[in-house]
Amino acid sequence: MPSPTQVVALLKSQQIRHVRLYDADPGMLAALSRSGILVTVSVPNEQLLAVGQSNATAANWVSKNVLAHYPSVNITAISVGSEVLSAIPNAAPVLVPAMRFLHSALVAANLDRQIKISTPLPSSLILDSFPPSQAFFNRSWDGVILPMLKFLQATESTLMLNVYPYYDYLQSAGVIPLDYALFRPLPPNKEAVDANTLLHYTNVFDAVVDAAYFAMAFLNVTNVPVLPDATVDNAATYNSNLIRHVLNGTGTPKSPGVVVSAFIYELYNEDLKPGRSRRGGGAV
Repeated sequence: MPSPTQVVALLKSQQIRHVRLYDADPGMLAALSRSGILVTVSVPNEQLLAVGQSNATAANWVSKNVLAHYPSVNITAISVGSEVLSAIPNAAPVLVPAMRFLHSALVAANLDRQIKISTPLPSSLILDSFPPSQAFFNRSWDGVILPMLKFLQATESTLMLNVYPYYDYLQSAGVIPLDYALFRPLPPNKEAVDANTLLHYTNVFDAVVDAAYFAMAFLNVTNVPVLPDATVDNAATYNSNLIRHVLNGTGTPKSPGVVVSAFIYELYNEDLKPGRSRRGGGAV
């Protein structure tokens, strides 16, 4: 892997203005200092239990990984774990407490307006996702998802959602066209239509984002923006088309004109990973 300094140089050369780290590596944060790049730091899954069981541990995490670097590192968010409900379901009971403890530490530092707390959910937690208007979250996780969404709403944060359009295509057994997964143009007769809203969908990304909004509305949660993290094979085509789609500001069929921000997973290809999954999904 390139050094932190080389990574930051690449980010600048590509005019990437916001990066999400999967931890809070001090070397990477030092390299990002005074770069002007917006940074999301993360509590790794292996640290979640400790943070979620102790207010003091959460405060120490914020002190070490946020306060020690801010404001020279422009930290704007803390991502708490990654796909906790599917990756480490035994830690689910401490997810929302961890978010609350971390938020309390930010409040104590008077940084709760500048730095937001969220946690990435896999889009697989949204069931019956097409048509989007019928979507709902897996009800077995209501005891975690509903208080989490209420927390995001109360703190004016975003719902981080990991989206896997290429996997959706593979698992659909031919029902989803590849072009629909990769933002390629579709003739009108190939567009997917939500029979309940009559909204037309030309790509999986928009459909999943709108499904998340409908799933939140099902739980009477509104005004929580969705922040997707998109993971694909066929990365070159998908990434370029996703960037074009986001930058044109068209929004989604449910919320036209409302700009959708997105992270691309990930910056570099993971060529040494076994198998094909995620090896070639990097932006460079």
